[in-house]
Amino acid sequence: MMAGATPRRYAQAAFSLALENEGVDRWEADLQRVQEVLQDADVNALLSAPQVPESVKLDGVTTLLPEVAPLIRNMVSLMVLRGDIMKFGRAVEAFTGMADDSRGTARAEVVTAVPLDDARKQRVAEGLAALVDRKAVILSERLDPEIVGGVIARVGDRLIDGSTRTRLRALRDELAAGR
Repeated sequence: MMAGATPRRYAQAAFSLALENEGVDRWEADLQRVQEVLQDADVNALLSAPQVPESVKLDGVTTLLPEVAPLIRNMVSLMVLRGDIMKFGRAVEAFTGMADDSRGTARAEVVTAVPLDDARKQRVAEGLAALVDRKAVILSERLDPEIVGGVIARVGDRLIDGSTRTRLRALRDELAAGR
């Protein structure tokens, strides 16, 4: 069996093919569909089991993924044959990052004490986009009442902490230092 590639290498190859063929949006949607199928424990067990013949695994890929583009099925089949199917999720993450970069977008996880309404989500997304120099930011929201108020955002490897909890800690530290 050939040594497998890194998830990023699979993503780079897929991204290159996506640009040449059906388009990045179609590939991204199909890769997400495949990832949902692969999250099934039985499917994962079948495709990664060393005792299952390769022909059965490849038939399984074709049967389970009839609606995805043939080149994506080829990618999944290659990953199965190389024993790399467990890397698929990380390859999809890398592909999504490349797609976001090509669109000038970024993804951010935003933590707030209470849910944001649509207007506030829009303002936060626009503010983060300006801060990280992107056309747009796609938000995923998580609630944490312990931050008291404000927003904590993670965009890529950047952490922006505008939480009330952090401000209160800083004020406490200043008071304790006698300033």
